Amino acid sequence: MNLPISFQRDRVPGLRGLAGALVGPLIVAALVCLVAWVVYDSFPSMQIIVLLFGINLVMVIGYQLFVGSTGIVSFGHVAFMALGAYAGGISAMSVTEKSIFLPELPGFLANLELPILPAMVFGGLVAAIIALVVAVPLMRLSGAAASIATLGLLVITNNVLNQATALTHAPQSIYGIPEVTTLTWVLVAVFAAVVISAIYKWSPAGLRSRAVRDDEMAAEASGIHMLSARVWPFVLSAFLTGAGGALYAMLLTAFSPQSFYVPQIVVILAMAIIGGINSISGGLVGALLITALNEVMRRIEGGSSLFGLHLSAPTGISAAVLGVALILMLRWRPEGLFGSAELQLGRDDRRKPESWKGQGLVEAPPGPAVKSNK
Repeated sequence: MNLPISFQRDRVPGLRGLAGALVGPLIVAALVCLVAWVVYDSFPSMQIIVLLFGINLVMVIGYQLFVGSTGIVSFGHVAFMALGAYAGGISAMSVTEKSIFLPELPGFLANLELPILPAMVFGGLVAAIIALVVAVPLMRLSGAAASIATLGLLVITNNVLNQATALTHAPQSIYGIPEVTTLTWVLVAVFAAVVISAIYKWSPAGLRSRAVRDDEMAAEASGIHMLSARVWPFVLSAFLTGAGGALYAMLLTAFSPQSFYVPQIVVILAMAIIGGINSISGGLVGALLITALNEVMRRIEGGSSLFGLHLSAPTGISAAVLGVALILMLRWRPEGLFGSAELQLGRDDRRKPESWKGQGLVEAPPGPAVKSNK
């Protein structure tokens, strides 16, 4: 069976191409996860880095779902990561640990003890509920105003977590979260995030969101409600980001509100920009490239041998290299490596119906522009 592979641009495929459009990002995710699996098994010293890489994949997919659908660059998505980390981490703690480290917890949370999967879902739901509450005022904004407002959301969330001592033990670190994050659960989360993001992207709701992104006035004139077209990708993105935050909490086992602040969003934003902020496949590849670049530069900073060469560099050079990479990408390919394209399995055979033939309903060949006499 011949299954041609191509790259589908940012538009809804026909019914025949829908399955291929969903399978395409999954193939890219499988290849990226295969690389992670091989590195995890072959290099025991890299296992934590691979787990963090997988969690970053979930974050990038969640981030791309919102930014790619609305065109609003968010600087506040780490707030949802923090909310998911605290909600999921606390819900996974044993009742005994909570009585020791968080004795002032409300009764519902104090007696709640969830396995890893329900804890991830709980973290995602808490983040999604908060996103739904703040979405109405935030998503009425556009452009730079909306981006700055999301940064304000991050600052507010960080301050609330620092002051909510009974819930978060802040500003001190929270302890006692079980270390249950494994490679298997990370990969399950990655594939689930890819499926959710791809289904939304190719759904009518995703088309409406991108219509508002491309031309807000034309979309509203066509009957699309601008606010709902932005709110739902915002909430769905917060759910994925919160679930990823819960995974992160159950990997670290101890963290503070400062673990979720501006430096984290810079890395996620860089991964999305390098791969293509409008592409699920691009986000996956961008995360792989940035993670590899950061690891190589980290080893060079430490004076380690690389490919048989002993290299050393000043501390902090990795951040400078990442900045240069971003500048070069934004200069020469601002849409990223993938742009808005997704890997497409099979052909998109949308053709004009046969009844059009002979009725004048055919496309005219391109020709010279006709000047108006007005």
